[in-house]
This record gives sequence, C-alpha cells and structure tokens, in this order.
Amino acid sequence: MTSRFSLYSRLIRPLRFLRREAGQSMVELALLLPVMVFGLIGAADLARAYALQLAVQNGARAGAEAYAIDYAKNQAQAITRARTEMSQTPGLNSANATINLTVAQADGTSCVVTPPTVADPCFVTVRVRYQFNTLVAWPIVPNQANFDRATVMRLFY
Repeated sequence: MTSRFSLYSRLIRPLRFLRREAGQSMVELALLLPVMVFGLIGAADLARAYALQLAVQNGARAGAEAYAIDYAKNQAQAITRARTEMSQTPGLNSANATINLTVAQADGTSCVVTPPTVADPCFVTVRVRYQFNTLVAWPIVPNQANFDRATVMRLFY
C-alpha cells in the first residue's frame, strides 16, 4: 500500500496546485484579452491598408501600361483598365478612386510627333488617389489615409 500511496500523492499533488492556480489564470486572461483583441483588430486594419495601397499602385500601373502599349485606344479605356485592376482587390470600391491620365513629353509639354520617336519620346502618367478609412475609429491614431500613386511609362506606338 505504501507504493500506491506514494504514486497517488505524486499524481494528485500537482493537480491540487493547478486547481488553486486556475482562478489566477482566468483573471490574467480577462486582463490580457482586451489588449490581444485590440492588437488583432489593429493588425487586420494595417494589413487592409497595405493591400489597398498595393491595389492603388497596381491600378496606376495597369492604366499606364494599357495606354503605353496601345492596348487602350483612348484615355477612357486606360482609366477603365485601371479601375478594373483595382476592383479585383476585396474591400476597395474603385468608383471612389480619382484617376487622372496625362500624355506629355519629359519636360511637360504636349506631344508633337505622332507616333512618338526615340528622339522625341512621349510619356503617359496615370495618377490614382484613394481615401482609406479604418474599420474601427481608433483613439489617438488617424482614421483616414490618402493613397496617392502615379506611374509614368514611355509610349511605344
């Protein structure tokens, strides 16, 4: 019986210790849980901002590329291509984006040679602006960010 008793006491004594500590663990969890949730939602908002910023940059690139390689025959089609690229990102409403397209030489003057030549190149600039709003109105940190991206490409046609 002595061996059983020693085995029993070796197994049960640690469990008694855990039973007494369970209340403390619950209090610690209750104190830490709001901080963890705050951090998790903040990280999700930050990831969402990063994804939308990439979508704005990709929209500017797609619009400039479409116009530069003559995939889009006019400016409206290039802007539509930029909106289509941006709309592939969940959570981004491309109708809320402001898209400007300009065609000019390197010094900003109008293109005079059509099609542009190596000696007299023309460049297309697509600028996309989008206002990002966080999911949660955070205290202290800003709740809005303005994404403004531009892509410049040389015309190839």
